[in-house]
Amino acid sequence: MATVSLGGSLIEKIGAIGAAGFDGLELLDDDLRKSGMTPEECARRCADLGLTIDLYQPFRRAEGVPGDEFRKVLARFRRELEVMRRLGADSILVVSNTDADADGSRDLSASQLAALGDAAAEHGMTVMFEALAWGTHISRVADAWETVRYADHPNVALVVDTFHLNAAGEDVSVLAGLPRDSVGFFQVADAPWLSMDVILWSRGHRCFPGEGEFDVLTPVASAVASGYRGPLSLEIFNPGYRERPATEVAKLGADSLRQLVDELAKRAAGPVAPGGDHG
Repeated sequence: MATVSLGGSLIEKIGAIGAAGFDGLELLDDDLRKSGMTPEECARRCADLGLTIDLYQPFRRAEGVPGDEFRKVLARFRRELEVMRRLGADSILVVSNTDADADGSRDLSASQLAALGDAAAEHGMTVMFEALAWGTHISRVADAWETVRYADHPNVALVVDTFHLNAAGEDVSVLAGLPRDSVGFFQVADAPWLSMDVILWSRGHRCFPGEGEFDVLTPVASAVASGYRGPLSLEIFNPGYRERPATEVAKLGADSLRQLVDELAKRAAGPVAPGGDHG
């Protein structure tokens, strides 16, 4: 479960995620900065509760930038890798460029992702690349996959988020066509169908699987059928959730994810446990 899904302090969020029975979490960089904890203290707290830090996020304005700026991007990226080293985390979420001045060259974006992959590889870490539905040039899973494919780097993998997949109007067949092991991380979020600005939709109306109107099961099942065995993580931006007790919301999230896994098992006519009830 992503820490951004819950309200309260980081200590409260970690405690709630652990108590709900998750195996791991996505750590929001701002949560760590505001917590007053050192990365080492955060890592120890997670370890005490049996939680792994499966993703550190997000890293923005990473690709589609001029060459002179990219040198600063790399320096900024290396500082984040050092935080991750102290956390004991080995995957960082890099999101597509959403700025108006982003360069649309797929080759440029791929080469810059590959350079980030080189830096991550020096520490045994992996870049997880996600298309945001409002990305300037990379807004769909298909776009992100093309960029990852062009980057052709063993330390750069694809992230799929069911909100962005649905909000961008992509057909789930895009997942069925992906090569085995191309997806490095899978984020799960439901939402009601709304006609509004996609950023406001994403940041204010996400909900747990089964609480909205998206078909969440089919994309998850498609990824699993294609060989995905990593975490299924809840990344839920919803102000209403953050106003409620973290323990209550985390338990609801864990229950919804277990139900989703049960439905996957029924669809596959056999046990399906992709990475456990990760979050």
